[in-house]
Amino acid sequence: MGTKTKKSSATSKITTVLPGDDLTEHILLPPTASENPKTTKTKASPKLGTGLSYNPQTTRITSTLAGRLRYVPANNTYHVLTNTKKYIPQINDRIIGIVEEKISAEYYRVNIFGPHPALLHTLSFENATKRNKPNLNAGSLLYCRVESCVADSDTILSCKVNDGNNDGGAKRKDWMTDEGTYGELKGGVNTRISLGLARELLLPDNVVVDALASSRTSSASGGEPMAFEIAVGVNGVLWVHSTSPECTVVILNAIKNSEVLNEEQVRGMVKNVVSTL
Repeated sequence: MGTKTKKSSATSKITTVLPGDDLTEHILLPPTASENPKTTKTKASPKLGTGLSYNPQTTRITSTLAGRLRYVPANNTYHVLTNTKKYIPQINDRIIGIVEEKISAEYYRVNIFGPHPALLHTLSFENATKRNKPNLNAGSLLYCRVESCVADSDTILSCKVNDGNNDGGAKRKDWMTDEGTYGELKGGVNTRISLGLARELLLPDNVVVDALASSRTSSASGGEPMAFEIAVGVNGVLWVHSTSPECTVVILNAIKNSEVLNEEQVRGMVKNVVSTL
């Protein structure tokens, strides 16, 4: 816990980084002294994610992108959150796509807002069979996982939980129950957001999501907790489903506004917009 706290505090001192910035001192913590060297535990070096580069000759870490430096304790990884809408698929990315058409008896073509459309097999759903499978129409919205992406080849999607790796707590449920992590997103509203905001929303300590989840409507409306669902694709797509159009609009606006506010401002903003319901 002590190590995580130190790393989190280090990143909080840097709100914005630019290409070429030296971030070594903020990412690599100095070794802690111990009275008994035999009891000293070797701490795993942090992993470097998107937007960071390590030079083995100089042992320095620099930023390759403009954005905000963030640390994810769950996987001990630093990365730079960028404010861009250019999405490049990566294996195991959780994304939201829109079905364009069924191109054969076995595949759907899906718009994932990347360089090219992706393909989804008709049986790539939990417990789907040739006789019992989803029948998707053009325009259907899907929360899915990038199964493979190879240069000069089609990106392949899946609505099944990844068996080979820890799939981030994804739920494996029959596609007909609509209770699994992946599958068709029914109802609700979707919108495009920046990739940086999308990755912020997926962090476990995201301020705006936490503030919305703990908010209550105005006393005139009964002061009830807001009931809503959201799905966030790392490809920059946000889906919101709530009990009313007014609530959905408030949630969408709050999330988009949070991108340019600090934590205190976000909580105040959410309180103000929710009070209008």
